[in-house]
Amino acid sequence: MEGYKATLRDGRDIYIPNWPVDVALENLTKAGKYLGTDNIIEIAYINIPAVIVAIMGAEDPKQCAALVRHFICQVRIDGSKIDATSIDEMFSGNLGHIAELFAHVVHSQYHDFFESGLVKEPSQDS
Repeated sequence: MEGYKATLRDGRDIYIPNWPVDVALENLTKAGKYLGTDNIIEIAYINIPAVIVAIMGAEDPKQCAALVRHFICQVRIDGSKIDATSIDEMFSGNLGHIAELFAHVVHSQYHDFFESGLVKEPSQDS
């Protein structure tokens, strides 16, 4: 299982391993529930403003924060895994990095799912 590699705007390299199918589907269901399905589709295109809108509009802030933290803790930055004990130290005062990382995680796990044609705008009547 190859993972996802990218470079953040600040130049650091990230790696995100692929999730097993059942984990990916469960996480997608939770992401849609807590952040909105339309928002997740937008976020899958590494749309950082969509991350901000989704977080700000979440109806359950605690579940939203837990989900974002869970997704972010899948990332390795310059070879080091983000974990529950280091996340606050790494990103306190810089929520912009959280939004960027979250967008990359969603992209890495679901972009192909949305690109497969399963999610499209309804066709317009002529």
